[in-house]
Amino acid sequence: MLAYRPTRRALPLLLLLSSPCAALAAEGSAAPAARGEREVAVATPAAVPDTDRPLAGQADVPAAPATAGAASAREATYSPPDAPAGTARVEVVRAAPLPAAPAPAPRAAPPAPVAPPPSPVAEPIRARREGLQIEVGGQVFVGGAADARDGWKRDVALDRARIEVRGSMPGLLTVIEADVADTKPLKDAFVRLDGPSSTRLTAGRFKPPFLERETASAWKLPRIGRGVVNDYLVDRNEMGGRRVGAVGALRPWDGAVELSAGVFQGTPNGDEKPPQDYVARAAVRLAGALELGAAGYRAGRSTPDVPRREAASAFAALDAGPLAVSLEGLTGHIQQGTFTAGLGLVEYTIPLGKRLRVTPMAGLEALRLRAPAQGTGSSAVAGAVLGFGEGLKLKVQGERARRPGETAPANAIAVQLATRF
Repeated sequence: MLAYRPTRRALPLLLLLSSPCAALAAEGSAAPAARGEREVAVATPAAVPDTDRPLAGQADVPAAPATAGAASAREATYSPPDAPAGTARVEVVRAAPLPAAPAPAPRAAPPAPVAPPPSPVAEPIRARREGLQIEVGGQVFVGGAADARDGWKRDVALDRARIEVRGSMPGLLTVIEADVADTKPLKDAFVRLDGPSSTRLTAGRFKPPFLERETASAWKLPRIGRGVVNDYLVDRNEMGGRRVGAVGALRPWDGAVELSAGVFQGTPNGDEKPPQDYVARAAVRLAGALELGAAGYRAGRSTPDVPRREAASAFAALDAGPLAVSLEGLTGHIQQGTFTAGLGLVEYTIPLGKRLRVTPMAGLEALRLRAPAQGTGSSAVAGAVLGFGEGLKLKVQGERARRPGETAPANAIAVQLATRF
């Protein structure tokens, strides 16, 4: 029998015909593939007997050598059962499993949110430079009122819109205050110098130390407005009020006793040069709560035919924690004639919480004019102040008053919202 020996040209054809058998062998080894291994079908020709010599021009096809470091091995060899001897064989080679993909790096946890710092408590704007401290503050008052004299016509207005700048050094204080809600915006502009031996000198534009109701701070005053007596003497007869001048004071025992005197620019009487006004005040504080004192004011005149204006007062003020009482009596002479007056105010603060408080208040005033003109004035006021913290107040009051020149008293109510910064 003649044996068929594949020639070199027939070898590729045999490899192509044997590829379906390689595919069947690859499908049969599903278990290794399930483990992540690769199977590679390698077709190799059958070994040629050593006794046979290859035909001319034919070369032996060596087996594929294993690469260095490979972990694969031949698992099976497939030959068709009816293939003649010497035909090509198909070997299934199990390759080493593919290396596992590296695990992804763990993601860094996002940084924990940082809580914002607590907002600081609102305070006046301050700046310091080489011992100088500058503070900026202000006050805004908005009020509404209704008066029986005007048929209870309601009126809402901006009563005050002030800004104040203070500059201080040891022993020195400067103050500039303006009110944009007033036709004359400049209010205070003065310098105060604390000298040796408890002395003090104040010069500029400020209020003379006369009439305690006039010099009291509108923020601390529990009532709305300063009352009938103050309005009549200061606003109408110009005794006191803000003026340009200077005051010297002696304040021994840390201010427990205070003696002061000053000179101010008076109201012109038709002359080019205004006269001079003079003021003096003495006060003593007892046990830190009770203050007693007296004051005098004399308005200058340039000609003898101008009526003289002068007044003297005695006052007492008690500040005993929640209770505060102030009393003042006056007598003097103004253009309308001689006068006597008295005024008093009492208040009591009731706390409603850590920052909320209510302060009921009540006050009485009386004014009497004698020869040559005669007349009376009076006022009774009651109300309350609702305060929140140190920067917000709501004042409510009712008043029954008779001003000098009016024939009968009339009622009025007022509300005021005040804030400061």
